[in-house]
Amino acid sequence: MAFATPSTGPLAGSLHRVRQRLFRRAPEDDRPVVLRHRRIYILPSRRGLALIGTLALMLVTSLNYGLSLGFAATFLLSGMVGATLLHTFRNLSGLEVRPLAAGETFAGATLPFTLSVGGAGLGRGAITVAARGAQVTLDVPADAAPPVTLEVPAPQRGRLALGRITLSTEWPLGLWHGWAYVHFPLAGVVFPAPEPEAPPLPSGSGGHDLAASARGDDSDLAGLRGYQTGDPLQRVAWKAVARGAGWHTKQFEGSSGAGVAALDWHTLPAGLPVETRLARLVAWVLAAEHAARPFSLALPGVALPAGQGRDHRRNALTALALHAGAQE
Repeated sequence: MAFATPSTGPLAGSLHRVRQRLFRRAPEDDRPVVLRHRRIYILPSRRGLALIGTLALMLVTSLNYGLSLGFAATFLLSGMVGATLLHTFRNLSGLEVRPLAAGETFAGATLPFTLSVGGAGLGRGAITVAARGAQVTLDVPADAAPPVTLEVPAPQRGRLALGRITLSTEWPLGLWHGWAYVHFPLAGVVFPAPEPEAPPLPSGSGGHDLAASARGDDSDLAGLRGYQTGDPLQRVAWKAVARGAGWHTKQFEGSSGAGVAALDWHTLPAGLPVETRLARLVAWVLAAEHAARPFSLALPGVALPAGQGRDHRRNALTALALHAGAQE
């Protein structure tokens, strides 16, 4: 005879259904979500509770004194309260929420998450979208799905998930508070904050430091080539752009050419804390990008070859952000 285990028995199944009903967290929430009646919760707001209490007092008074006008006013206002309940529900019902993008930022700033909220053919008023302490209130047009950006505080480096999103409204009269929960697998990357006064970049493979690399003037200009996506803006031939000759990138040679900066975790002073090491490497990555200088990055378990450009910079900063934190 088989017995149900605690993890698979009816009690566990009931608890799972209750959690799902309360918080609406399920694998299908990874896709675009349309709010239906099962997701929407409504309770009276403080203003609504005050009005309901007033109506109850009016009803008792009318009963005690036989006030016909009191009955009329009480039932008229009660009908208005019931009608606003329906409008509050309809303001949320049918909303379509889609995940769009998760941004990137440095620790101590805010991380942008972008969603879209569509009205599905009906205009919606005063919809509040909130998650992780950030919130935005907007009116949703009838035939549009405007993007909504939530600026979530990012105090620490690493991967930051958006988590549970709450959509709420008290439209039209603020008597009822309606809300719904959705979840999306959106996660952004928070880079370590750069060291404020980091030392100069290490010497490159050609023995040239940052100061030498930054002095690439026209005397060291080898020529121009067509601009490619990710080329540093410092090397764009802006004079040619201004003349209407198209976009080109300067190429240098000689002593002012940028040598490869080797950014190596193991060459940093042994006494530096992990977070200080990461902050210094981030500062060097930014300095190399500013100087239009190629760089390589070596971390415990990570080795990025020499390169430059937007994608290379993002890969380096992401590796630093997701570093496990154990010194080796």
